[in-house]
Amino acid sequence: MRQGFSFSKVMRVAGREFASTALTKGFIIGALVVPAALVAIIPLIGVLAATAKPPAVTGTILVIDRSGEVYDTMTERLSDEAIRERRLAAARRAAEFAEGTLGAFGSRMAGSSDQVADAIPTPTFRFELLDPDSDPEQAQERIRQQLPGGADEGPAGPDRVLAVVEIDADAVVRSSTEDAYGGWQPFFRPRLNNEAAEEIRAGVAWSIRERRYAEAGMDRDLIRRIDSVEQRSAQQVTRTGVQRDTSGLASMGIPVAAMILMLIATFTGGQYLLTTTIEEKSSRVVEVLLSAVSPMELMTGKILGQMGVGLSLLVIYNAIGIFALVAFSVTGLVSWHLLLSFFVFFALAYFMFAAMMAAIGSAVNDLREAQSLMTPVMLLSMVPYFLFFPVVRAPNSMLSTVLTFVPPISPFIVIMRIASPEPVPGWQVAAAVLVNLLGVVLMLWLAAKVFRVGLLMYGKPPNFRTLIRWVRMA
Repeated sequence: MRQGFSFSKVMRVAGREFASTALTKGFIIGALVVPAALVAIIPLIGVLAATAKPPAVTGTILVIDRSGEVYDTMTERLSDEAIRERRLAAARRAAEFAEGTLGAFGSRMAGSSDQVADAIPTPTFRFELLDPDSDPEQAQERIRQQLPGGADEGPAGPDRVLAVVEIDADAVVRSSTEDAYGGWQPFFRPRLNNEAAEEIRAGVAWSIRERRYAEAGMDRDLIRRIDSVEQRSAQQVTRTGVQRDTSGLASMGIPVAAMILMLIATFTGGQYLLTTTIEEKSSRVVEVLLSAVSPMELMTGKILGQMGVGLSLLVIYNAIGIFALVAFSVTGLVSWHLLLSFFVFFALAYFMFAAMMAAIGSAVNDLREAQSLMTPVMLLSMVPYFLFFPVVRAPNSMLSTVLTFVPPISPFIVIMRIASPEPVPGWQVAAAVLVNLLGVVLMLWLAAKVFRVGLLMYGKPPNFRTLIRWVRMA
């Protein structure tokens, strides 16, 4: 086994490691073809969703209106024309929001209001008013008879009972001024289309409120006008003028996306490092390699080579993200210092986790044996997922500040803080870099000791106590 350290040998090992991973068909397909396919498929999915319309729900609603006040208003509210007008108005609001938020690109994505409204089939309801004293159980029996195996089972159509609506006698007019208003209860047939069920719920509730306004002598049109508050598209004031408000995306979307992207790149490179180390050890190739390079040169080269794999993924996905920001005209969400910080903290996170992966890979003989040792590492990787909400919600809170100095999760916490709208004190970022550098040195030192001993160890898989003994031995 060679000792010493040669930088040229390290770079040759790193180049070999990078080429054996990044130049394979599987990696190229996963890193390039899959994102490109997703970019191409997303618009296609939108077209298919707009053209593939399920059949509209058609059927009868049985109404037991004990108040005697709601039926007429409800049938008007749930008519075909009224439902169509509401959906068209909602589509127009969505189109206006898309255009106000994403500009012309969002307008093209949203399409015309008529197309959006037509994409959702309008249900057609027929109404049957039952006697106010009718038993809801008898009305429900008509639904049961039409279910599979029932006496009146048949094809769907206007005679199919979709729901039974029971409205209390005091739903509109209270029994006394001290009593609360009554309510209503729907009984739906099984597996009723959710769009149709929601229309019924909203339509009945709206109709009851309208009748209450009328009975109280209130002008319902005036109430709606008073209750309706128009808000024009939000704008942010900048030094050069105003621009669209992107605070929602900036406060939540960008920090979480940065954290997830860093995790993906870190663990992709780390996982390849673990796999290649185990394969070389189990096939005894490592014994040939150790005749030409030292264990430290081999470990360093493998870590640097797989870091290149992670950086390749970062460059690809960052390019896709920047292209999306340009297309949506929101490039102001990402600054050059955020990109620089992203790559710096990626390197710090990668070295710490890669050191753990290299140590585990050298200590075991196959992937199955690595699972027990990988459990603590995977739990560490899940911590940023669990903490992203409190960190993003309050980037400068005590919790966020403390986690900034806790390696190896610190890089993920810091990048979320930097990507958030609230500025992070510069001294905290500098201190986080220093603390993580110390963490990198410690992790690499421990991993090197395990790597040196574990590469040529075969037989029973080690536990953590054995790994600690190896550190003392090396």
